[in-house]
Amino acid sequence: MIPMLKTGLALALALATVTTAAQAFDLKGGGQVKLKTTNVQLGVISPDNCPGKGTIQAWVFTNKPGTVNIMIVEKGGDVAGPYAVTTVEGSGGVVLGTYKQNLMIHNPIDEEYRVVVVGSDLHSNWVPLTACI
Repeated sequence: MIPMLKTGLALALALATVTTAAQAFDLKGGGQVKLKTTNVQLGVISPDNCPGKGTIQAWVFTNKPGTVNIMIVEKGGDVAGPYAVTTVEGSGGVVLGTYKQNLMIHNPIDEEYRVVVVGSDLHSNWVPLTACI
């Protein structure tokens, strides 16, 4: 019984040590937590007729207020940006920043876009922009 207790205690101590070490990597000099993007979403409003106005908007969520760079990617095509998005703490502790771009659509378009966070593998889902078809 005592050897099992010692083994269990050793495992718990090892786990606590690994967890503490992992959390230390999230700290900057001075003990501050570094800025981390936790989620990113993209929305597209297509125009009802052509020519017409559309909108592309990105929402960036972080663990604390700061500035994050994003890029807008067209599926199989162009990349636009980087665009700096500043996040601020709002109600309920949500830390959010937005990027909005108005579009003027003159010709038929059937494309998909997503937003990616620069220097990260974090990205939104693909979102369609369909107009004038």
